[in-house]
Amino acid sequence: MLGKKRKVWGIDRQVLEMVNESAKQSLPNEFVAAMRAEDGVISELLFLPGTIQGQDNATLFLHMLPIDYSVVGTVHSHPGPSNHWSGADLQLFRRFGNTHIITKLPYDMHSWQAYDMEGNKIELEVVDLD
Repeated sequence: MLGKKRKVWGIDRQVLEMVNESAKQSLPNEFVAAMRAEDGVISELLFLPGTIQGQDNATLFLHMLPIDYSVVGTVHSHPGPSNHWSGADLQLFRRFGNTHIITKLPYDMHSWQAYDMEGNKIELEVVDLD
């Protein structure tokens, strides 16, 4: 697969800033949303009805997703110092999407990590769409 780009290869800087701001606003709870990509770049967050945010987890009701093939995965926050996935996170990754992001305290441009559906770390380029 050398020389071939993944389906999702980047994230818009404004979207990443919105992720971190949403995570800060959700404290002490986790924040969760779905992500939409266009031309390989995550360009939008989808906030689903019925989402439950708690201190130990957040629940995203996937049946509330629109039928939309540009939805590529999920993003959520951990209200602590780790952006590594948990067993529950990995179950979600395997059930839906191919790109997932976890951000951690202090929720800045260096606090996040992207993963594929198997929990392997992946790199996403931060780009400016505007």
